Order: sequence, then C-alpha cells, then structure tokens
Amino acid sequence: MSMTHRERVLAALDHRETDRVPVDFGGTIVTTIETGAYGRLKKHLGLDGEAEKTGDEGMLLGAVRLTTLAIPEEPVLRRFDVDTRYLGLGDYEGGGKRAIDADNFLDEWGTTWSKTGGGHYLFVDGPFYGKKRPTVADLEGHDWPDPSNPGYYRSLGERARELRRETDAAIILNLPSGVVLQGLFVRGFGDWHKDLHRNRDFVGRLSEIIADIWIGLARRALDVVGDNVDLVFFGDDLAGQEGPLFSPEIYEELIKPHHERMIGAVKERGDYKLLFHTCGAAYRFVDHLIDIGVDALNPVQVSARDMEPGRLKEEFGDRIAFWGGINTQDVLPFGTPEEVRTEVRRMIDCLGPGGGYVLNSVHNIQKEVPPENIAAMFDEARTYRAR
Repeated sequence: MSMTHRERVLAALDHRETDRVPVDFGGTIVTTIETGAYGRLKKHLGLDGEAEKTGDEGMLLGAVRLTTLAIPEEPVLRRFDVDTRYLGLGDYEGGGKRAIDADNFLDEWGTTWSKTGGGHYLFVDGPFYGKKRPTVADLEGHDWPDPSNPGYYRSLGERARELRRETDAAIILNLPSGVVLQGLFVRGFGDWHKDLHRNRDFVGRLSEIIADIWIGLARRALDVVGDNVDLVFFGDDLAGQEGPLFSPEIYEELIKPHHERMIGAVKERGDYKLLFHTCGAAYRFVDHLIDIGVDALNPVQVSARDMEPGRLKEEFGDRIAFWGGINTQDVLPFGTPEEVRTEVRRMIDCLGPGGGYVLNSVHNIQKEVPPENIAAMFDEARTYRAR
C-alpha cells in the first residue's frame, strides 16, 4: 500500500492504518526548528544556502513572538519525506501597529512586545495591564483589530494554490492564538488568571470579543484558500508541566463555549481537520477537546504529568489523534542517535497502531539539539513500521 503524503496524514487523522506513520516538520509554528539548529542540520545533510526565516517580528508561539525560527525548505522536507507543509497569514497593515524602537513594537491588539537577548519578543504591556478591576465598558471602548484587514490575506490564496500544485503534502493553515493566549497578551498573565475568579463578566466579554475577531478572520482566510488547505491549526495553552493552569470546570464554563464557536466556524467552511495545540499536562481537557471537534492534539508533552502515551492511546485513541510525542526536554537534545531511534520506535509502537498518530518533536527543535539526532528521528520514522 503506497500513499501520497496528504493521503497518509488524512488517513491517520481518520484513525485508519497507513503505510507508515506520517511525519510533520515545520507544518506549524510549534513543530519547526530554531535557525541555528536548522543551519547545522543543513550542513550535516550537505545542503547549502541560508535558511528562510520568519519576518522581523517573527511568529507567535504562546506568550512569545519568535524571530529565531526557520521555515524548512523543500530540499530538507523532501530529504526527510515530510508529509506536511506550512501556510501562514500575512501581517496586519496599518492601524495602531508600529515599531517603538529597535527592540520594541506595538501589535494590532495594543500589546507591547520587547526583544530579549535570545531574539524572542516577550509581551510586556497591554491595553488592560495593571487595571485593578477593568469593566465590560472598558472593552467596548477599545480599538480592536479588524479581521478584514487586507494584510492578513496578502498572497494567501496564491501561496495555498502553489503548495497544492507543487506538492502532494497535507497543507496546514496556521491561524492566530485563541482566547486564552490573546487574553493574556492584552490583560497580563497574572491579572487574566485572577479575572477567571474575580471578574468573570470582564473575562467572559473579553473572550467573546477575541473569539469573534478570530472567527471573522478564519472565515475570510478559509474562503480565500478553499480546498487548497487540509488542516487548520491554532493553539491556546491550558496547562503547565505539572497540571492545568485553571480548573476544567472553569474551562467548561468560560473558555470552552468560545473554542466550540471557533472550531464550528472552521468546520462550517469545509471538510478541514482541526489541529489544536496546548502544552503541558493537558490530560484533564482531552474529553472537552474531543467534544468540541478537535481532530488532533499537539504536542503530546510526554514528560508532563498524566501524559503517558500508553494511557492517552488507551483512553482517547479512538476519538482523537496525537501529533508530536518525541521528547525535546531530554531525548532529542541529550540522547544519542540510537537513543532517539529507540524513542521513535517506542512512540510509533504506542501511538501508531490503528492510525491516529503524526510524529514530530514535542515543540520546536531547539538550538542545542545535534543534527545527528534530528536526522535519526526523521529517518527512523520513515523506515520503521509499528509492531
């Protein structure tokens, strides 16, 4: 049985057996690679040329804008027989967005981002930071981004058509962060979490506004790309290493209805698979995510509490697919190539049977990961078959 790359990914997401486990490298902003590691990987593979980088302000990853990520080029993707391709929106044009100085900028939401020594931008201020008890009226008076801004869709359709024409890969449309992360950016990490308990009218209306903007943007983007896209990706971190960032009960009351609306808007536009990212110990949210239509969960942070892959496969494997799983905290940076290969085989044996698994590293490959280990991961995934 031989499959195209697109067929392989879609079959796995439909929980059907595939000729091999599909692999993702760079299909999303959380499954790619740091530029230094990418340069060493290209040298290791005997490929020349500069890595294609993100723009000056980078891509949004959780609470950080990353300028040190590379978008893998076609020779690398073909070398590892990668099954996915990345498609991202353009940049917002006009509005309140502006550079403050060489190391700081204001985004279209009114959040200030400051460049760190590592090249990432951390969110440091926002329109509702430090307010003791902001109100719904404060939200109504804010100048929110326009989801119809033409910058978002600049060349989007053309790039989607080119990917469909030039590859047989599964194409992933990357959409902005959801109501949790965007709420943190405009309100501040600590205050937003306090609002979940002390100022629910405010956080509820804030989430509604964010979701409405996201839905408007998603609908327009999907109208532009049409059937040239197979998956839609977005993220909203719900957990840390040791457990949820807020209770599942709070999620069900204040966040889940908006996630459901957002995912519903995607599914109404076409037969798209929904790939959802949340870091950490996400076990207690998985049933909720299945309930609202999530097709695949990323990154499957196997080192976090309650995220043992065997347990996840047994309890949820017939209802949701898993995307990631190769440990970036220990095995990839510090193991030998043979230890990486062993881990790949273990994850495929655990998560691969019956479909429902796309292999990738847990989060982006960082600069300390040896190129030999990256090659070992993808090469073993390409050749190994689950028992």
